[in-house]
Amino acid sequence: MKNNATRTIRSEEITIDVRICAALAANRGGEVYLAAIAPDMELTVITLDEAPGILPCFDEEDALISVKGAPMFISYNPAQVLKLAGKRYLTGPVIFYRTDGRSTIVSLTVEDIYRFQTYLEDHSTTLMADGQKLPCICID
Repeated sequence: MKNNATRTIRSEEITIDVRICAALAANRGGEVYLAAIAPDMELTVITLDEAPGILPCFDEEDALISVKGAPMFISYNPAQVLKLAGKRYLTGPVIFYRTDGRSTIVSLTVEDIYRFQTYLEDHSTTLMADGQKLPCICID
């Protein structure tokens, strides 16, 4: 499932495309799927091979946030963190992924996508800078 769709600026409401759920549900041990979101794109399912094209430091110089209750992580570029009023905000792309508990990246499930959607709903915010909206993820 290659992502050839036109990129759109992320809306304040995070939604999940039914096609994403269908692709993940149909994946029976084949491709490794991750999820990505950025200020200029909606939540999107990507392949492991596509991750460095969205987040060049993925699995190399990235920083991680673990998701409570599951072996899932949010990968981001630490250089794209904005500190404002005592809080930290991610301003660039992030990759959501799951591991098998032994640090091997495995494909996300439909439930994982819903868990990330809930995380984004709880942590997404829009900052204003010079009259421009900047969608961010608050990590504090």
